[in-house]
Amino acid sequence: MKTVFLDTSGWFAALSPREAKHRPARTAYREWIESGVRLVTTNLVVAEMQILLTRFRGGAEGLRFLDSLYQDPTHQVVFADRDLERAAVDRWLRRHHDQRLSLADAVSLEVMRSRQALALDEHFSLAGFELVPSRERRHLWPTGPSAGSTACVIGSSPPS
Repeated sequence: MKTVFLDTSGWFAALSPREAKHRPARTAYREWIESGVRLVTTNLVVAEMQILLTRFRGGAEGLRFLDSLYQDPTHQVVFADRDLERAAVDRWLRRHHDQRLSLADAVSLEVMRSRQALALDEHFSLAGFELVPSRERRHLWPTGPSAGSTACVIGSSPPS
């Protein structure tokens, strides 16, 4: 079964008609739901989504989102425990301390190392993942000795 990671940036765009990338994000999200793709996210992304929906649409909408998410078997929430956070800190935050990368993004990157993602956040692009909906592709993380000539794409792991 195909698995896709839901990041706050893409997920919020899919649910928010006023967002610039709403239409392509919504299309991808609906297609994945209709085709039975397993959608994975983290509890940290869920927290970001809830507060964004609450701020822009009110507390009732934030609660509806949570209720709907927890009742939907197509969405799996991975809870960030100590081991996952440590792996995210070591693999992403320590190695890329020159980036303004949040712990939530680092945990998401660790969870999605071999998954496609609905994301618009540039940190996912910088980590070598192709964003859905697509943006200008950047090849910033070389995967071999010929630095800069190759990059990870959808479904493949970024460099370790």
